[in-house]
This record gives sequence, structure tokens and C-alpha cells, in this order.
Amino acid sequence: MKGSHANRKATQEEMACATQVILEAYPEYEVVWGSHGDYGGHRAPRDHTLGFRLRDKAGKYHSNVIWVAPEGLSSITVGWVKKMVERGTSNKPRSRRR
Repeated sequence: MKGSHANRKATQEEMACATQVILEAYPEYEVVWGSHGDYGGHRAPRDHTLGFRLRDKAGKYHSNVIWVAPEGLSSITVGWVKKMVERGTSNKPRSRRR
């Protein structure tokens, strides 16, 4: 990295490992990766945050965007992925205070 202000980027190995973990959690879906620009830049927690969605073979998405910081890619687990996807795609009503 060139200085302390540089944002860390994910390596190909980290992306492959994370994709494998996600596919273990949801083998029936395809993992679609994107960056903050792909999913509406203002929604990402940080500039180089990565997001993924789950898509079936017909092209229908089955999850909201799940954001992952590049430094957290190598530590995601099947349990974490399932928890985040279930939490992000819940049909429960949201708070009315929004």
C-alpha cells in the first residue's frame, strides 16, 4: 500500500475463497459480486467495500446486497453468510420510525 490513506483491495484468492464459502451455504444459487458503484455508491459502508447477491439460473435474485469489507473476506463462514442473507431478505415488517 502506498501510504496509510490507501484502501485495501481484495485479492483474487480471497474472492475465490469467499465465493466458495457462499456457494457452500447456497449451492443452488450463483454468486454475483459487485462494488459500491454497481449497487448504488451511497449505500456501501466504505469506498472499497464489496457486495454480493445470490441469483438463480433464471436470473432472479434471492438476496439483497450483502456488504463485505475486503479485510473480512477471508474470515467469512457458511454460518455468517446464511445469517446475513436471512437477515437481509426478511419479509418481516421494518420499524415504522423510518
